[in-house]
Amino acid sequence: MYALALSMSAAVAAATTGLPYFHLGSFDVGVPIQAFGILVAAGVLIGAALLRRYAEWHGVSDDHIRGLITWLLISGFLGAHEFDVIAYQWDRLGDATVVPPAGWWFLPESVWPSNWPLVLRIWDGISSYGGFIGGALGFAIYVWWKRLPVRLFADVALVGLLPAFSIGRLGCTVVSDHIGAAVDLDRWYAFLAMDYPRKLNLAHLAETYPGTSEFIRAWNLGFVEFLYLVPVNLVVLWLAFRPTRRMPAGFVTALTGVLYAPVRFFLDYLRPEDTDPRYGTLTFAQWSSIVAFAIAIYAARRILATGQAAEIVAPTAREAQARLRIILKEDEDDQKKQEADKKAAAERKKAEIAEARVVRDREDAELAARAAQAPKASVAVDSAAAAAKDGGGGGDEGEEDDEDEDAEDAAADKAEPPPTTAGKKAAASKPGGSRSSAAKKKSKSRKR
Repeated sequence: MYALALSMSAAVAAATTGLPYFHLGSFDVGVPIQAFGILVAAGVLIGAALLRRYAEWHGVSDDHIRGLITWLLISGFLGAHEFDVIAYQWDRLGDATVVPPAGWWFLPESVWPSNWPLVLRIWDGISSYGGFIGGALGFAIYVWWKRLPVRLFADVALVGLLPAFSIGRLGCTVVSDHIGAAVDLDRWYAFLAMDYPRKLNLAHLAETYPGTSEFIRAWNLGFVEFLYLVPVNLVVLWLAFRPTRRMPAGFVTALTGVLYAPVRFFLDYLRPEDTDPRYGTLTFAQWSSIVAFAIAIYAARRILATGQAAEIVAPTAREAQARLRIILKEDEDDQKKQEADKKAAAERKKAEIAEARVVRDREDAELAARAAQAPKASVAVDSAAAAAKDGGGGGDEGEEDDEDEDAEDAAADKAEPPPTTAGKKAAASKPGGSRSSAAKKKSKSRKR
């Protein structure tokens, strides 16, 4: 009973008090870091991770994933600021206020970022529906350019954008930059409102809360919208990643528009006119909600009538991720093997070059040794040639003497008359007659 009474007491206390006011500004770590920027960056990273997971489950290439994320981010942030200027800050376009630059700025004062024209200061005011419109334009251009299936890629983009936008709304909550209408303290839902300090000069709330009370209870519209987006995220992401009874491609995108647009339409009635001007009794976001809701209803009906579920590469997104990790591991191993093969080939080529250099150096050394021995061999050859020349000259002279003697003998033979038979007998009977002739022949043969 005590616990029940304590719980009821806490509930009553919560119903009679609002949320405490808090505002996370910037953290100074040498340069100011905005809490809102940190949460937006976190939302972008988480949304990009979910987008990639859903896209890889449907076999979308990494190039298209990176391209789609890039186009959505750039066009979304540009659209968020430019439409904010058009819808909410039109009166500031002619503002000529000059902001003094920081002490370290060395360029002219006119080019200090805070003094740029408002349309270029993309950090100076953003609109959620402006971001939707800009992102949709970037999406349409990219899908048309790459000839991609519109319905599948619409779901891929939505799965990333919805969580990112929701976390961005949490950023709006912690900086309390969407202060809505005042809340009646007697209402049961008053505990969801925030007690804002009166010193914030909330002109649009002072009429509801006259006097000198310290706080004024009003809606933190960023917080209210974030509370609504939590269940929307759960439903949409469950339908998107459900492995069975999968919805036709494009349906979760249309469903998100159907769920978000009406709630945003009515929430804008809680926005003050000094921050959200009316165009024909409605804000820019309300007009955008009407158009978005009509398009979403038409798209949902058409998709349910004619659409089919997109093809997937695995029964579940988790299994697709596991297969992808295996493929990436195999690719990494193949790449390492190729690098090792290239390195081994380079080492072999280096060894071959070194071996060829050694052979060339050895051949050069042998050629140098032969060149050094060439003069000595030339001298020896010249000496042998000279000796041969001297020996050959004496032999020629001997041959010339033999020829002279042969000529003289022939002349003597011609001068002597041919011998008669009696003469021949007498000569033969003479001792030494025939011997002299033989001796001459023998002598000639000796000389020769």
